[in-house]
Amino acid sequence: MKSWFRRLATPILLIFAVCSCSRHGRSGASFDTYFNKGVNECQSANYAEAIQDFDKALELNPTNVDAYVNRGMAKSQLRDYSGAVDDYTKAIVADPQDSYAYFIRGNAEYNIGRYSVVVADDTRLLQLNPQYTDGYFIRAKARLRLGDYAGAIADDNRTILQDAGNAGAYIDRGNAESALRKYDDALSDYNRAIELNPNSAEAYYGRGLIESARIDYAGAVADFDQTIELDPHYRDAYSARGSVKLNLRKLDDAISDFNEAITLDPNDTVGYFRRGNAWAAVKNYSNAIADFAKAIQLSPQFAEAYTASAGAKYSLGDYTGSIADSTRAIQLNPGDATANFTRGEAEYCLANYDAAMNDLNMAVRLNLQSAEAYDLRGLTRDHLKDYNGALEDINEAVQLDASDASFFVDRARIKNHLAEYDDAAADCDQAMGMEATNAEAYVVRGIAKLALKDFDNATEDFNNALGINPKDATASAWLGIAKNGAKDFDGATAACNQAIQLDPNNALAYAALGYVQNDQMMLQPALDNFRKAVELDPSLIEARFRIWAIQSRLGQPDDATKELAVYVNSLKGTAAKDWTAQVGGFLIGTMTEENFLNAATTSAANPKQQALQQCQAQYYAGMKHLLANDKKGAIALFKKCLKTGEKGCPEYASVSVELDTLRKE
Repeated sequence: MKSWFRRLATPILLIFAVCSCSRHGRSGASFDTYFNKGVNECQSANYAEAIQDFDKALELNPTNVDAYVNRGMAKSQLRDYSGAVDDYTKAIVADPQDSYAYFIRGNAEYNIGRYSVVVADDTRLLQLNPQYTDGYFIRAKARLRLGDYAGAIADDNRTILQDAGNAGAYIDRGNAESALRKYDDALSDYNRAIELNPNSAEAYYGRGLIESARIDYAGAVADFDQTIELDPHYRDAYSARGSVKLNLRKLDDAISDFNEAITLDPNDTVGYFRRGNAWAAVKNYSNAIADFAKAIQLSPQFAEAYTASAGAKYSLGDYTGSIADSTRAIQLNPGDATANFTRGEAEYCLANYDAAMNDLNMAVRLNLQSAEAYDLRGLTRDHLKDYNGALEDINEAVQLDASDASFFVDRARIKNHLAEYDDAAADCDQAMGMEATNAEAYVVRGIAKLALKDFDNATEDFNNALGINPKDATASAWLGIAKNGAKDFDGATAACNQAIQLDPNNALAYAALGYVQNDQMMLQPALDNFRKAVELDPSLIEARFRIWAIQSRLGQPDDATKELAVYVNSLKGTAAKDWTAQVGGFLIGTMTEENFLNAATTSAANPKQQALQQCQAQYYAGMKHLLANDKKGAIALFKKCLKTGEKGCPEYASVSVELDTLRKE
């Protein structure tokens, strides 16, 4: 870090204070002339000229230790640390017992970043001269860089023992203790450093980091303010203060601090990363993505930057880009639960439910105790028709965070699929109590009310949802279905058309209009709308059943069966065992009517679900008889469908129309 480099500069500058006098023998007046001239040039900061003088001196005496040492020091001042190391090494070869040469070579190696070599050189120095305090001091710095915090603390202890007024040693020991999360010890050391040197920006910075870790944001900001007052160019202090302000949701101030850090160091990888997080917090995702991309450009192995970029791209709806960044983050850090979760979110939005399930399983396995992760996994299981597993997950989400109304709404969705309509309505009531303007809660409760044959309250709920959000296409589509069940065909058609107008990509809107048109015997328009629904959402299997029925009725039974068979045979896992898969199997001829009607009863989880499935089974079995021109058999089955009393079921509404038509013939 910058502050460490400054501290290292002190012993290097001290070298020049003594380099005018030789510690080793010289030979010849010409050597003395060039050597002394080189020393004088160093003291005048003319380092390039000094190097030339030492070159000439060494031509005359190639084994002179002082000349190598002084030339190495001049090279260090020009930041030619590799050249300095070469000279110090030659000095050591000439005199292996020269402890000082090991020390200054260690300093140069430190500036190159070869910390293991620094430890080795300072260890040799201390073997030769155990009282050399700066040897312990610099070795502690190198050990800190290597993550040997215990070793660093031991060296700083020795430094302080020999030089109790060394504020830097207290700072370095505080840094090591902080890394070990020994915050009380670290705080004590930073306080002592400030007592010894009230103008130490680094001590205030270190103390600010401790306060930040302890969520003492006011104390942290005060210390970072003091750091910057003492050293307006202290990049890390701006970055750290920005992070605290980000946590305090002082987002504009945070961005300002990150801007300053990046201005001071345009290659500040962490600065770009943190500013990207701040941009994301203010929902400026484009700027966030740009900053994350810069951080990645500077540090291609920066896994966290890929994870953050994936999140920003997800927020912008760039699901493919989000998946790519999440995948790279996982490659770099397979244990990144957040990256797995984000990729799962993106896969879910692309309807890649199996892939989403794999990622969400991994996120949970990696101990991502996130209510959102369990909720999304529950919704994914819902799409895969694993309703019981979905309910378990969303129950876990509610347990982790019972303050989020959306979790209660999602649980209500699952309970609707399990035909637990009263419980679903109760969950929606709970959500509305927490958030009165939750339009989705009204829609989901309306679906439950519709299934409970409470058309008036269902219609009221859908209208309330539209009152909260007039652009809610799903609410309008369900309103159409409710009106269709009440045989208000004009109102149903208007509501479905409004849904399509609100959102031309809403699959349910087209399916709803298809049901309305089907029940008015407008078969070709109904077929077109069911096909559009499936095009937008291939998982709408009920729409596929209607396509089969209408296409068969229009004289293409073989094509209809082949088309449906392709989809039914593609189902896997829980979806292949679901009731809807059995409906599909019956329609394509892989299940007998007797087995199908029995399955409607035996596969149901509760009496309400049993009645619903019997309604659907009697309808589709009746349609098969009707298509085979067995009107008597069709009528008998259709009447059994009506006896279920499932007026909220679309098949019930369709049966009523079919019977009316047959009676007129």
